[in-house]
Amino acid sequence: MFERAKAHRDSHIWDAHNYAEFTEIANNKPGFIRAMWCGDVACENKIKEDLAVTSRCMPFNDQEHISDVCACFTSRRFKNNKYFRI
Repeated sequence: MFERAKAHRDSHIWDAHNYAEFTEIANNKPGFIRAMWCGDVACENKIKEDLAVTSRCMPFNDQEHISDVCACFTSRRFKNNKYFRI
């Protein structure tokens, strides 16, 4: 049962490389969005307000480089990966 739940979760994680892609995923797919985040609460709040998503976690052992910029896609550099719930 655990393996089936893990496989389902993993198949519903989508990577966003830019804000347009983040928006497309948030509006059309179920699950989680994995994106880079700068660490600024104002940036996180903007994403939550614009797209009605919620932040979930910053995994310690999943720091794959997805994009060069933050999920809010300002010119800010990223600090960590962050998962957002759609």
